[in-house]
Formats: sequence, C-alpha cells, structure tokens
Amino acid sequence: MQAWNVAGESVLPQGRKARAVLAMLALADGQRMPRRQLAGLLWSRMEVSQALARLRDVLHDIRKVLGSGLSAVLRQENDRLQLQPNAVWTDVRDGATANLHGLVNDELLTDLHALDPAFDEWLTAARTRWRLQTQALGKSAAPPTPDTAPVKRVRNTTVIGVSPLRPIGPGLDDYLPLAIADEISTALSRLRWTTVISGVSVRDPDTGFSNLRESFGIDFILDGTLQRAGNQLRLTVKLLDLDQGGAVVWSARFDRAGDDIFSLQDEVAEAVVAGLDPEILLIEAERIRRRPPQNMTAYDLVLRAIPAIYRLDREAFLEAGTLLDRAIAMEPDYAAAYAWLAHWHIFAHGEVLLREPARALARASEVAERAILLDPNDARGLTIAGHVRAFLHRRVDEAIALHERALLLNPSLATAWHFSGMAHAYAGNLSEARRRLERCRRLAPRDPHAFFRDGAFVIVHMLAGDYDAAIALGREVTQMHPRFTSAFKAYIAALAHAGRREEARAVLGRLLSLEPDFSLRKMRLMSPYKRRDHLEHYLTGLRLAGLT
Repeated sequence: MQAWNVAGESVLPQGRKARAVLAMLALADGQRMPRRQLAGLLWSRMEVSQALARLRDVLHDIRKVLGSGLSAVLRQENDRLQLQPNAVWTDVRDGATANLHGLVNDELLTDLHALDPAFDEWLTAARTRWRLQTQALGKSAAPPTPDTAPVKRVRNTTVIGVSPLRPIGPGLDDYLPLAIADEISTALSRLRWTTVISGVSVRDPDTGFSNLRESFGIDFILDGTLQRAGNQLRLTVKLLDLDQGGAVVWSARFDRAGDDIFSLQDEVAEAVVAGLDPEILLIEAERIRRRPPQNMTAYDLVLRAIPAIYRLDREAFLEAGTLLDRAIAMEPDYAAAYAWLAHWHIFAHGEVLLREPARALARASEVAERAILLDPNDARGLTIAGHVRAFLHRRVDEAIALHERALLLNPSLATAWHFSGMAHAYAGNLSEARRRLERCRRLAPRDPHAFFRDGAFVIVHMLAGDYDAAIALGREVTQMHPRFTSAFKAYIAALAHAGRREEARAVLGRLLSLEPDFSLRKMRLMSPYKRRDHLEHYLTGLRLAGLT
C-alpha cells in the first residue's frame, strides 16, 4: 500500500491499522462506513467502547500525516467516515490503469495481512472481488519493472500449515489421524503470533513447497505419521521449513497408550505446540537477522529481540530493549511488542542489567498493562503481566489470577506454567509450585531457554529443604549460563544450608563479580516471598555463605 498527496509526498501512516482504515475507506467506493464497523473489523476481540477508543487513536495518526489536507480528503461524521470520492483516486478501483502497477498477478494489500481475524475475513473477500474484477476485464499484467515489482509479503504472524497425519500399517480408524492433526491445528492457533492453515497437503504431486510458500504464504509445514501396535500408538511429527526447501528443522516422537483417544489428542497437541513455540521463534529470528535492516516490520523487530533477551549479555540485552521500543513506535497498538518489553524489564530487574531500577519497575508495569489492554485474550501477555505483578510488585494473588486466565486460554503455553509455578512459590505453596514447573518441563523438555525454568526449580528445591537437588541443578544452570544471577542465589543458599560453606563462599564470589552491590538488605527489599519463614530461610543460607 502506498499513498501520496498532489505534491507527490508520501502520506501513508506508519501504523498498519491506520493504513487499514484508509484502505477500507478507499475500497468503499465513496460510501460512508460506520465507525463501529471499522472498529469491529480491526479490534474484534475488544469491547465496543475500547475498540472505538483505539479507532480514535488511529484517526489521530491519519490526521497527522494528512495535515491541512485532512478536511478535503476525509469526511468525519459522528458515527460514519468517508473518503471524499472527488478528492481521492484509488488505483485498484480503476481497472484500466491497474496493469501499470503490476497488480493483477499480485495480492491486494499484502502488507496488511493478519491484523485481526475479522479484518482478515474482510481482506479475503476484497481480494476475491479484485481477482474476479480483473478476470472479467481480461487483463494480463505486464512483467513488473524493478520500480513496480511486487513487495514481499509483510505480516505480524508466522504462517504454519498442518498436514493430515499419514496412517502407517493396519489397525487405525480413518478419523484418528485427521482428529489429531485437527487438535494440533486448534492448539497452534492459540499462539497469537501464528496463522494456521489446516489440511495442507505436502504429498500431492501437484503441490510443491514453492507453490505453498508463494500462493498461501506458508512458512512452515507440520507433517507426521501415526501407527498402531496393539494398544500402543506412535506419533511422529516433523516441522518443514519452506524457506529452506522443506528442510526438517524440528521433530518429535510420542509413544502413548491408545485406550483414551481424547486424552491422547489433548496431550499430543499440547506437547507439540509447547515444543514448537520457542523453536519457531528462534528460527524466524535467525532468518530475520539476515534481512536488510531497512525492511524490518514491527514483528521482525520483536523476533530479533527475543533471543537477545535470554542471552543475558549486557550489550545484546540493551539492543533488544531498543528493538522493542522501535517496534512499539512503528505500531503503537501491537500488543505482543508491549508484552515482550515487559518480559525484558523482568530480566532487567532480576539480573540487574539497568542502572535505574525504579524507572524499570514503573515501565514494566506500564507496558505489561498496555499489552493486556490491547489484547486481553493473549495468554503470553497475561502471564507476563502476572509475573510483573508477582516478581516486581509482590501482588501475588493478582498474579495467580492472571496466570489462571492465561492457562485457560492456552494450556499449551509452557511460559504460563513456569510463571504460575513461581507465583505459587512466592505464595508459599511449594508443592503446587513444583507440580506446575514439572508440567512446564514435560511440555517443553527441549526448550532452548530451559535455564530460566530450571532456575525456578533451584529456588523451590532450596526452600523445600531438598538441598541436594537444588545444588545439582544450581551447578548445572550456573555452568551453562554463568550470567544468570538469579540461579546463583538459591544455589548458594542451598550449599550453605547443606554445610558446604567453603563451596558456597566460592560461588558467592562469582555472584558478587556479576552483581557487586548484592547484599542481605537488597535481597530483603527485592523479595516477593509472602511467607516470612521462607524469606528468612533464604536469607539465613546467604548469611551462612558470608553475604552481609
């Protein structure tokens, strides 16, 4: 999408939803569109009042770029909006000139895909009308010149195609492979950063990977097989990266009893989604890292930031914060960017990576609340907001409620099991904390960021008096991630309580080289633990190790 004024200056808003409003008005053939309709198409998950408020913000952005020409172009009534038909020319409404832009063989508004499910339906219908119109005119597009070549699709999601499972051998009902694939599709669709296309065939000889990528915009295909031996079922799934010609980039195998089909479907779908969630984000981040920086979308910026957050290298970490700020500036209503920025602030506070902790606390709350306001049904945003409330502000009961809402929306989200486990540890419910962390581990045993979860296990083991488990896991985590200071603290306390004080003092020296101002007073001030005996137990271990 592009827009110019009569002087040839670009008047295209930066935000994608502002562009979408202009696009819908431009394709309305001069008709007035109700504000409620526009708001409902772009914020279908919000209440009407909230959606209308977001629309007012978008209109403010449009007003800024149109400037003094606004009143001549955009007619604003109390309940309706209209682009003045005599003041605006739209190329796709002029079939005679569409060929000049190489549009006939291109998709309409490729940079506005996946803004909202309701808008996607509107866009699909608009594209269908466009194709029928051009076919009726009998147009054939001229080969695009370098100046008019179609721009690569830009979107805020990764598109995953789910192929029906292939049954191998006898003894399988026809419906079971389809039912499991459908359950996986449903579970994947709960991830806000994905668009899922089910029923995609990778075995049809007429369907090649390049066709799936170009025609449907599919980035990955999830393919698999199902076989039965007696009462046992074996499911094998693999993820194919279409950007690499269908290379297998992830795989998993599940051996389960076949006597409870519904539980089998739920369990396998949850495990597949929990495993894919961090893996695809990392693959996409690496792919985007190789792109020219001037072509970055807000989604690209968020994906680039995620692995840098977990690296815990100060320079890379600060760059991740900058990328997330840029994503928000580019798309002020992009909920995921706010959620990940809140996650960034959690690490900044816990690992002492910022020099102004008070300011970081305030900013974490601000962006976390903004994320759930923009998308109250995003499980990741809800559980991150919950961890902000528990870890940074000691509002543990509120956090537990947010985590429960997140798990209701997406029971496959390992992060929600992790953060809810931590909230129960802060509340003093160690057995429940352990159960939730174990669920997180079972869902995503190969999580590339598992050190973060394992650090939580170290704390729970230490508080429960299981010092051997805390020491063994603490040693492993701190060796694999020597900058992860949170794991050091519970590890040191466990060593001291176990009577291994010389070793505890040596590990304390490593911690103080990373966080020189760490002290018992600081630990007490930062502590989110509600039970006084748990906090005193933690502090006693650190004191025995030599911390003052």
